[in-house]
Amino acid sequence: MSEAGSPLVSVVIPAYNSGRFLGEAIRSVLDQNYRPIEVIVVDDGSTDDTAEVARSFGEPVQTIAQPHSGIGAARNRAIASARGEYLAAIDADDLWMPEKLSRQTAALASDPTVDMVAGQTVEFRTAPDGRVVEGPPAPGIVIGAMLIRREAFHRVGWMRTDLRLGEFIDWMARAQEAGLHMTRMAETVLRRRIHDSNTGIRERGSRSEYAAVVKAALDRRRRAGTPGEPE
Repeated sequence: MSEAGSPLVSVVIPAYNSGRFLGEAIRSVLDQNYRPIEVIVVDDGSTDDTAEVARSFGEPVQTIAQPHSGIGAARNRAIASARGEYLAAIDADDLWMPEKLSRQTAALASDPTVDMVAGQTVEFRTAPDGRVVEGPPAPGIVIGAMLIRREAFHRVGWMRTDLRLGEFIDWMARAQEAGLHMTRMAETVLRRRIHDSNTGIRERGSRSEYAAVVKAALDRRRRAGTPGEPE
């Protein structure tokens, strides 16, 4: 566990009808070998037991309720309440490795020029016979595998709230345009659960928004003459 005086990490968890997996996600945050942390769950208008699951953890977890407004609005609501020097996010159905925050806070502390750090992600699913099937570690840029300085996040600005999918792709594109510096770690920090209620599956009718986000980013780059991706 980190020493007293370490920077506070605010952990953002947007949750919509996530009662089935939310408890495991929260537990993976509370089991981190890093302190101090604050955990902020935004119940985005759920109709299941999402709020009850979050509140069952008591004081370590702050639960905020809002009408169903989408994942971007839920992330923004949590970040608006965050007090930490660093921001981390995890989706309500995913899991962190126990040393995720300690490794990533150390990476940011070692280089003040780095605005955010990303680790490796492993996707997993539960087979019909109950076996857990995992894929290989992958370096894709996923919000749950990242840690971001709060002031760097606000240099880029809020997540878009008009998108059902792709709000983080849009934010990352704007982070690149703002010149944020990102570093990557070789360690796996996130286990990403694949199941029949993933947002990408639930919102499959909105997948055209991915293309719109990418096109908007390319158009901005052409106008500004900005190449590449955050490094």
